[in-house]
Amino acid sequence: MRISLFYFMLMLTVLLLPSTVEKRPLKMKNVLTSSFKYIPSGTILMNGDTVSVQAFYILDKEVTNKDYREFLQDLKNKGELSTLKMAEIDSVKWNMGSGDNGAYVKYYHSHPAYDEYPVVNVSHEAAIGYCKWLCKKFDEKYATKGKFLFRLMEKAEYIRACRGDSDATYAWGSHFLQNSKGQPMCNFTRLSAEHIHRNSEKKTYEIKVNQYAHSMITGVDVLATSKSYWPNMFKVYNLNGNAAEMIAQKGIAMGGSWQDPGYDVRVESERTYEGPNPLTGFRVVITSVDNWAVEN
Repeated sequence: MRISLFYFMLMLTVLLLPSTVEKRPLKMKNVLTSSFKYIPSGTILMNGDTVSVQAFYILDKEVTNKDYREFLQDLKNKGELSTLKMAEIDSVKWNMGSGDNGAYVKYYHSHPAYDEYPVVNVSHEAAIGYCKWLCKKFDEKYATKGKFLFRLMEKAEYIRACRGDSDATYAWGSHFLQNSKGQPMCNFTRLSAEHIHRNSEKKTYEIKVNQYAHSMITGVDVLATSKSYWPNMFKVYNLNGNAAEMIAQKGIAMGGSWQDPGYDVRVESERTYEGPNPLTGFRVVITSVDNWAVEN
């Protein structure tokens, strides 16, 4: 039986007693489950500058439809209608201007078959609201009084989670999109010869992609499940491709999506977005405040 993100988080490995908190700082690993992976502090190269990144924990998958429905249901149960309206999923965004996507509009965010797929078509504000909700639920259950901060990633944290100390192009520690067996390492759009057009007037080559290109080439319909392909060195899935990753900076998503070609799913790849869309999802990171140790 699958367990939703929130309840999985609350299966703690130690019992939090007030006397324990008073005697010594608790390691975050003692109050988090295996769904959150430790990213040690270190430096990254970003925009030509060396940037220091403090240690943090990151959800090993993109937030799923099932996770997000729990959030919406809790808001509904508590009558928090204004927050519920802000957090609504805009399923109509599946209609991307070509083809009949009615099945996705109707089923992607509600049918159990898509429970473990990334939630998309939500706003930046909604993603932040989800993080705050996790903070509140955790504090209410264990009286941690804001000692854990659940939030979206900073850009530097995303790069650190992808690369660690390496300079790899992709999060799995390689400069290549396929492994030694020729298998694709993430969910992206692989273009073949039939999608290349030569514009004789401009004397340039152009890409012509129809709505079926992704599924014809990859064998994946659109998005893949949040835990698919292979995890990286920190045991984190789908940092490249699948759903582009919202970061704390509004309007910027990292790592590319299922609809992007290989060059656009690199660690440095950024895409801009104006609101809910079927290409962009998010995941949660956790840092500590006060005197709680961020240690592995």
